[in-house]
Amino acid sequence: MNEQRLTAPELVEELRSSLDTNTGWIPALAGIEGANGLPEGVGLTEVAEALRDFAAADIPASVARQLERAAESAASALAGDDSSTYGHLGTAYAYVLQARRAASEIAP
Repeated sequence: MNEQRLTAPELVEELRSSLDTNTGWIPALAGIEGANGLPEGVGLTEVAEALRDFAAADIPASVARQLERAAESAASALAGDDSSTYGHLGTAYAYVLQARRAASEIAP
């Protein structure tokens, strides 16, 4: 089996795509009353801020907790050195995946 890890830029894009204005599952969950989604091409700073905004939006608590943790990890990636950035990005991505699972368990 030849599995490749996502690169740091790919992890950022995966996080951003979850927050995409048009196709992201996080803005769809938050609905009209939620925070704003992100357009293509934004960086990690905007992704971390959007994760934090959505964690504070009117969404189920189990999802909000995971998004808050993802936001904290993304912010740590911004503050970290090169050797720790990848780990923080991977952690943020894992929290977003957990948030999606939590959302799917709540949805009718």
